[in-house]
This record gives sequence, C-alpha cells and structure tokens, in this order.
Amino acid sequence: DVSKYFAILPALFAAAIPSMAALNVMQLSNPRHAVLAALIFNALIIPALIPLALRGVRFRPSSATALLRRNMLMYGVGGVLLPFAA
Repeated sequence: DVSKYFAILPALFAAAIPSMAALNVMQLSNPRHAVLAALIFNALIIPALIPLALRGVRFRPSSATALLRRNMLMYGVGGVLLPFAA
C-alpha cells in the first residue's frame, strides 16, 4: 500500500510543489493516471493472491524475532518493490 502513495502523491502535487517531481519515478503525467495505475494494480494482484489465501501457509516453529525479520523482509520490502516491478 505504501507504493501506491509513491504513485499517486507525486503526480498529485507535482504542479504545486515542483520538488515532488523527483519522486515521480513512474512518470505519470496527472493524478488520474496515477489513481488508474493503482486501481489496475489492485485489480490484478488481489485475484492473484486469492489461491494463496485459500491454501494457507505451512506452519514452521521459529522464534518471534526470526519470524518478524522474515515477515518484514517478505511482505514489507516486497510490498514496496513489487508494484514498481509490475
């Protein structure tokens, strides 16, 4: 969800705050395109994740620290980088 803000906010404020144009890495020309890009991404990724949600994940005993580190790496970093790759 954080990456959607990187898509929408720079396009939204680029005209008012010229320094925000540096954050517009997706080169979206206006806020409509930014919102549409976020909407299309959600429309594609949510159905793709439904089988994973229905199947579930295997339980592996581990410490809280190791589990937190693994989840932050997979879901935190992955959630920020995946939309830019897609």
